[in-house]
Amino acid sequence: MERLRYEFVLESEAPIAHHEGTIGNMSMIMRRKMRNGSGWANVPIVTADAMRHGMREAAAYALLQAAGLLGGTKLSEAALRLLFSGGMVTGRGEASTIKLDQYRELCELVPSMALFGGCADNRVIPGRLTVQDALLVCEETIRYVPTWARNTVNDLCGIDTCRSHVEEVQRVRMDPTLQPQKRRLLSESSEVDVNKRLATSEQDSADDASVRDAKSTMMPRSMECVAQGSMFSWACEAIVNNDLERDTFHVAVGTFLSNPWVGGKRGTGHGKLRPVQARDVQVRAVEPASTALDVTALAGKVGDLFRAHVEERKDRIADFLGTVNA
Repeated sequence: MERLRYEFVLESEAPIAHHEGTIGNMSMIMRRKMRNGSGWANVPIVTADAMRHGMREAAAYALLQAAGLLGGTKLSEAALRLLFSGGMVTGRGEASTIKLDQYRELCELVPSMALFGGCADNRVIPGRLTVQDALLVCEETIRYVPTWARNTVNDLCGIDTCRSHVEEVQRVRMDPTLQPQKRRLLSESSEVDVNKRLATSEQDSADDASVRDAKSTMMPRSMECVAQGSMFSWACEAIVNNDLERDTFHVAVGTFLSNPWVGGKRGTGHGKLRPVQARDVQVRAVEPASTALDVTALAGKVGDLFRAHVEERKDRIADFLGTVNA
């Protein structure tokens, strides 16, 4: 048994829109309460759930690709849940039907299950992976950031207060019927209806129900984002029992960090991270004595054992995913 722990400094290559809730039409950035030298502070984070899910998705896609199941093959709903969210306890079947050999088969066919854990049939499978929040490196979090990561960020760009990293932006969904050029595209009956609505909306009585119904569909909204260029400290660790589990962990970490996206608003370019520096990433197949390596190349360098294991069992994996109850 071996415990692997890898630490990273990540940079927001684009603004991060990872929100914890809304107040009116304002989305508030995800924060965590912590004590600093002068009291308490609410500091922006990317949750461990989001980072862990990114790793699970990366491992799932790697499995499907190696098994030749990306493309024409369609997954069942249960298989989709198992691979991408760990499945769920369905309540079907008797407790006696889940035996140790079936659990071992599940972990053999889906190696990531041994690390991430999950649910299948009526059994909850514990994992051996620990993932931390990606913590904004700022004055309020200095005492919780590893010394090497703090020095890295300080050398690259300096360390500011957490408030300096949060920006508030406003966006507007426009109403196409407000633009005469676009109204010309309407059918005759639709144009009449729209003109009536626009005329009604110009009335003075805001309390009149017909006026409220005739309001424009233009929607302004505001949101907090963690600004582009902000630095995060992140770590993950796993307990592995053999070379396959070690390689599976490397595939999950390396594939995720080769193109990490978190949070919402991805359609407008938000949520892109990139690894800046890593510590204690030791991969024997690449550089036995090294304690640092290009994490963007991690999965491609050490995934041979994982891919060979999956390819050898691809028919059994396809059959299993077709019948799994998760």
